[in-house]
Amino acid sequence: MTAAQAEVDGAKPRETITARDLLKRLDLTGTVTTADALHTVKATAKVIRERGGHFVLPVKENRGKLFDALDALPWKDAEIAHTSTDKGHGRITTRTIQVLPAPGDLPFPHVSQVFLIERYVTDLHGKPISAVAQLGVASPAPDQTTPAHLARYVQDQWGIEVLHWIRDTLYREDHSRTRTRSGPRVMASLRNLAVGALRLAGRTDITEATRWAC
Repeated sequence: MTAAQAEVDGAKPRETITARDLLKRLDLTGTVTTADALHTVKATAKVIRERGGHFVLPVKENRGKLFDALDALPWKDAEIAHTSTDKGHGRITTRTIQVLPAPGDLPFPHVSQVFLIERYVTDLHGKPISAVAQLGVASPAPDQTTPAHLARYVQDQWGIEVLHWIRDTLYREDHSRTRTRSGPRVMASLRNLAVGALRLAGRTDITEATRWAC
């Protein structure tokens, strides 16, 4: 469900500022915030913790010092803490996660644990399709969450990305001719409302549910 939204003006750095302004309007007590790597910034982490929440964030090479610090950790010596396997759409996906305590000199605030997730995708006959590794930081302490939960938070972030796909592909947002003043924001709100209404009605197959609604 879309709980809140805000309009972004200007270039991408403004997106992180807008996100923090939006987070400041929400009560994050008892929640865990995930985001894409663009939002793995110190100021955002501080806002989340000040609002009573925790974060699980990916770290990519756009955060050079942080990425290098995590990449240099002894992952080869760390045990695999959790493994999961999913089968669907003609593929088998296996995910593993390794978790380590956050180093004391890590250049990022409020981090209790760091993690490495590896995702291997094969076809149904075992032929490799892709292999991806992702580093990340998490504020919950080990007694507040488990490696399985950390892995689930990262995987569930893709549920947010799916909403963008629905709006862009199913509702053809990128092809919309509504481009002036508040029009794009209003239409985005209506698309989010449509998806939310279908999900509240128990429909998870948004494409088929939209055909049914039509």
